[in-house]
Amino acid sequence: MSRKPSFANLRDRSVPAPTPAPVADAGPADTAGAGAPRPNSREGRKQIAGFFSPDMSLAMHMLARRQGRSLQALMAEAFNDALRKYGESPIGD
Repeated sequence: MSRKPSFANLRDRSVPAPTPAPVADAGPADTAGAGAPRPNSREGRKQIAGFFSPDMSLAMHMLARRQGRSLQALMAEAFNDALRKYGESPIGD
């Protein structure tokens, strides 16, 4: 049985610096510097992320699947419920 190759021997290799590709005016959609413009569905939106237990992740993904909805839609519903609970106006999406 062969072992996985070790990448330790690559540590001392000199790697040529990548040459940046010329970029046309990408506008405000490419402000994150990721290189590709954002999809239209993300225009005007901000990411909210969190770290949860594997059990919570599985439960939410299974619920989304059973309901025929996206995980993002369920999260929006939960955030709106939390806003209502604390006397704030729900946002809606």
